[in-house]
Amino acid sequence: MTATLDPHHDTTDQPPHDISAEQSVLGGMLLGGPDTVTQVQELISALDFYRPAHQIIFDAVCALADRGDPHETTAVNAELIKRGEALRVGGALYLHTLTESIPTTANAGYYAKIVADQARLRRIMAAGLHAAQMARAAEGDLDDIATRATERMEKAAFPETRDADDTAAIGDDADYWDYLSTPHDPAELVAPPYAALAEVMPSLTPGELTTIAGRTGVGKSVCATDFARHAAIVQGHTVLYVSLEMDRMMMLNRIYAAEGRIPYSAFKKKSFTERQWEDLTEARQRVAGAPLHISTPSACTVAKIRARIRSLERRGTPPKLVIVDHIGRMASTERVETRAQEVSKFTWGLKEIARDHHIAVVAVCQINRGPEHRADPVPTSADLKDSGSIEEDSGSVLIVHRPDRGQPEHERAGEVDLVVSKNREGPAGGTVLLSHQLHYQRFRDMP
Repeated sequence: MTATLDPHHDTTDQPPHDISAEQSVLGGMLLGGPDTVTQVQELISALDFYRPAHQIIFDAVCALADRGDPHETTAVNAELIKRGEALRVGGALYLHTLTESIPTTANAGYYAKIVADQARLRRIMAAGLHAAQMARAAEGDLDDIATRATERMEKAAFPETRDADDTAAIGDDADYWDYLSTPHDPAELVAPPYAALAEVMPSLTPGELTTIAGRTGVGKSVCATDFARHAAIVQGHTVLYVSLEMDRMMMLNRIYAAEGRIPYSAFKKKSFTERQWEDLTEARQRVAGAPLHISTPSACTVAKIRARIRSLERRGTPPKLVIVDHIGRMASTERVETRAQEVSKFTWGLKEIARDHHIAVVAVCQINRGPEHRADPVPTSADLKDSGSIEEDSGSVLIVHRPDRGQPEHERAGEVDLVVSKNREGPAGGTVLLSHQLHYQRFRDMP
């Protein structure tokens, strides 16, 4: 029995593969010791083999080697017989054929790299075919189709390297001490817009999800916009603000009201005094050049947000901060049994975006009505609406609480409590005292 392909046989209609390289890998593993098996396992898995029989043999060899048992032809054949798969691979005769053509086991890693490359080409081809099928079916939102196709192609074309050094002894820490001795570059950090908050949270952590929560009408979107304005206009960071409640004009109204210190009512009426026009013109000079991008997608999914980020990256302006306002308005492309499961997919998707792109992501969410019926009306993380996964997936949770909400004559009128309910990188449980200037659509540090 021979499995070597005829070099003159036309294989253009077949996916990329190299049977000879696959046989050489398996022959090397059968003849080599545990180190050879380990070397090959670092480079390929069973699914990287084109021929199913080779996948079965590879699994059997690895199982024996992992148990510390012999893994030469006789032992592997016995293992295959025990599994009921000996006849499927050609039995002992084919195992001996694999070893006869291998002069040395030293090249097993070389042939394994060939097998890995061929498998990678097959995955690229499969991803292209899948993209073509999705495009032909044209089911769903076009942005979602494009994003799913792009993600699948990227995973196929640039898979995670199996031989990445992801395990190291604690003493091999030279890079760690270099990391500690290199101070943070303030210009690269996304700082909070309030000095009082910066004392407990000096910056938003890249790769982490931060949640800003609050009851309806307390100003959680105002707080989120403060983060966006400060990062983009003051620090010069590229910011993507995904607004799912307000259109672009409403967002610009809020931003210019805050920057120009112009009453928001003037924007609603489109009636400005001469002084306000001057303030608006001055604010425009600061805002117009800021790298703040506003996105208002309909039926917004995690895939759409990722697509917007990639679009900015292709332009050479990758965002440092992404804000989603708010998570309760996001849409799902999958069927789920409960709302909690749906929101859990949203939060985990946003956290994956933060990690994959190494950026800070801020999600705005609602607080349920529970605190209104308690003696202490200040919300906690347990009051986050829809799902406990919001707190679980967030590195930080900031809760906006206004004691004067609905009570203009309250003794604390004009004050805002920003409760640091969770803070993975620092102290939690404290409250930052701010003042609100909602007529300007902004919060400020207390005088």
